[in-house]
Amino acid sequence: MGRKLRLTESELHKVIKRIVEQTEDEYYRISPEDYLDMMQYASNNGNVFRKMKKYGGKPLYITGDLDLSGKDIKDIGPIGYVDGSLDIRNTKVSDIGNLKSKKHIWDSGSSRAKIRERQELLGKKAEMDSKREDDEWNLENQDEEGLKAMALLDWLEGQGRVKVLSDEEKEELEILSQQLEELNNDYDDEDRDGDPDENVEILNQIEEVEERIDELTGDVGDIYDMYPTSYTHYGLTQFEVLIDGFKDEEYTVGTETEMDDAALVYAKNYIDDVGVDGFSRSFIEDYLDEDTIVEFAREDYDYQVRENPDSYFNDDDFELTSEQEERIEQIESQIEDMQMEQNDLDTDREDYDELYYDFESQIEALQEELDNIEVDTDPTEDMIDNKVEELVRWVKRDPIGYLNDLGMDVKEYIDEDTLAQGLVDTDGWGIMNSYDGTYDSIDIGGEPYYVMRVN
Repeated sequence: MGRKLRLTESELHKVIKRIVEQTEDEYYRISPEDYLDMMQYASNNGNVFRKMKKYGGKPLYITGDLDLSGKDIKDIGPIGYVDGSLDIRNTKVSDIGNLKSKKHIWDSGSSRAKIRERQELLGKKAEMDSKREDDEWNLENQDEEGLKAMALLDWLEGQGRVKVLSDEEKEELEILSQQLEELNNDYDDEDRDGDPDENVEILNQIEEVEERIDELTGDVGDIYDMYPTSYTHYGLTQFEVLIDGFKDEEYTVGTETEMDDAALVYAKNYIDDVGVDGFSRSFIEDYLDEDTIVEFAREDYDYQVRENPDSYFNDDDFELTSEQEERIEQIESQIEDMQMEQNDLDTDREDYDELYYDFESQIEALQEELDNIEVDTDPTEDMIDNKVEELVRWVKRDPIGYLNDLGMDVKEYIDEDTLAQGLVDTDGWGIMNSYDGTYDSIDIGGEPYYVMRVN
C-alpha cells in the first residue's frame, strides 16, 4: 500500500484555495503573448477560444496591453477584460461585446468605428431632417445659426463643392418624382395585359426620369446639410457637412466681432503653449510691460543709492546748506570786524595786551568754527530722489538693455495681452486656420459672415 500524503492544516487550506480560484474565477487569465500565439495558430479566428475545453467557456482576461492593429482579424473571441489598452485600429473587428479595458480602446479605421460613425451620421441627419421639416432656418426667422449655415452653403456652392437647386429645379424635381412613382405603379400594375413592347417603353421612361433626377440631385445640398457641432473653434460656430465627399472636413463661420474675439483667444492660447520663445526678439520688444520694468528699476535704484551712495555721488554733488552758508558769512564778517577793532587798539592803553589777546582768542574761536563747517556727504532725500529719477530715465530709453545688464529674462516682462493683440493685428484672422490660413466673406441678409475650412 502506498504512502499516505499527510498535509498540515495550513497546506490543506492553500490547496483548497487554489482549487476554488480555478473553478470560481469569472475569467480565464491569459497573457497578450499567449493570446496572439493562439490567434496565429487559429488563423486569427477568435472563435477558437469558445470551442476549446481548455478555456472552460469563460471570458478571457488579458493580463496586459493587447495590440491587434492592422491584423486580418474579424472575431477577437470572448474577451471580457483587458488589463491595459486594446488596439483594434485598421482591423475588420466590428463587435467587441461588453469588453472592458483598464486604459483605452483604440478602434479608428476598424469596422467597429465605421459602424459607429455611420450610426452617428444617421443620427445627425435625422436631427437636421427635423429642422428641415419645420423650416427652422428660414431666412425670415433670422436664426443666427441658420444664417451661418446659409453662409457656409453659399461658400461651398461658390467653391463648386455643393450644388444648390434653384426654385425651377426644385419644381422640376418634384414633378419628376411624381412621374417616377406613376411609372413604377404602371409597370407593377397586374391589371395590364403585359404587352412586352409597352413594358419596354415604361422601363425606358423610368430610366430617362431616373437619369434626370440623378443629374439634378448629384452633389445637391441645402442649409440643413450644414450640421453645427457641439464644439466650437475658439468660440466660432463649427460645422460638419452631411454630404458624401465631406468626411472629416470641418468649417467655421463667424461675424466680424466673433472673428476678432476668436483670433485673440487663439493668440493667447498660442502664447500659453509656446511662450514668447515662439516670437522674434524684435517683435516682442514692442510688447514689453515697460511700466513694470520701470517700477522694478525705481525700487532697485532707490535701494542701491541709499545703500551705496559713494557709487552714485562725488564731492561735487554735495553743497553747503543755506544755513551753513549764512553762518559762514556771519563768522567771516565777525572776524573781519574783530580784526579791524584789534588793529585800531591804542597801544598806549594799560589794558592793551589784555584786549589784544582777548580779540585774538575770539578770532581763533570763530576761525575754528569756520574751519569745522563742512559739506554734509550724506545725500538728502531730494538728492536720492533726483538720482533715482535720473537713472530711471535711462531705463525708459532702453528697458531691454537694463534687463540684459541685470541678466534678467526679457520674456518675463512681456505684456501678453498686448502681444496677443499684436499677433492678431500683424497676422490677421488667418492665424487660427491651420488648414490653409485663409477665409472668405459671404453676405447674408446684408451682413458679412466669414467662412473658413479648418480641417
